[in-house]
Amino acid sequence: MRTSEALLTKLKITDEKDSPVVSLDQIERAGYASFDAVYVPGGHAPMQDLLISPGLGKLLRHFHTQGKVTALMCHGPIGLISTLKDAPAFEQDMAAGTGPKASPDWIYAGYRITVFSNEEEEMAKPLLGGGEMKFYPQDALEQAGAVFVSNKKPFEPNVVTDRELITGQNPATANAVAAEILKRLAPKDK
Repeated sequence: MRTSEALLTKLKITDEKDSPVVSLDQIERAGYASFDAVYVPGGHAPMQDLLISPGLGKLLRHFHTQGKVTALMCHGPIGLISTLKDAPAFEQDMAAGTGPKASPDWIYAGYRITVFSNEEEEMAKPLLGGGEMKFYPQDALEQAGAVFVSNKKPFEPNVVTDRELITGQNPATANAVAAEILKRLAPKDK
C-alpha cells in the first residue's frame, strides 16, 4: 500500500491542484473537439460505474458520431453500455438475470468487439477471493447487440478494430491497443 501511495504521490495523481487526471466534466467543459481519442482502461471499476455513466455515454456518442478513435481495454468495453437509451435499466436487468432486450438502434449494434471473455472470467474467479461479479461483460455486450470476437486461447492478446472502435480483450493486449491508437493518430501522408 505504501509503495502504491508513494507512486500516486510521485505522479501527482491524487494532488488536487496538479493532478494530470481529468474528469469527464472537465473534458466536457474543455470541449470534446479538443480531444482526438478516448481510452478507457480495464479492471473491475468500469463494471461498477462506467457502464451507467451519463457523462461517459455522452462522450462516447460524440466520438462515435465524429468517427474519432475510441479504445477500450479488458473490462473497459463494458463502458459502451453507457450509450444505451436506458443504461441503468439494462444493467439492472443483466444483474437480475432477466435478459434485457437488445436495442437495434444502439450505436454499437453489430460492431465487432472484444472484452475480457467469460472463459477468462471463470479462470480468474479464484483471484476474486470469493467475490462474485453481477454479470460478465461479454454477456452484457452480446445482449446489447455487439458481436463478440474472442482470442483462440485464454489470456492471449487480442485486438479487434471496427470502424472507430478499438477493443482489447485482456491485459496482454495493452501494447497492441496502444500501437493501434498511435497508428490511427499518426499524421497521414499527403
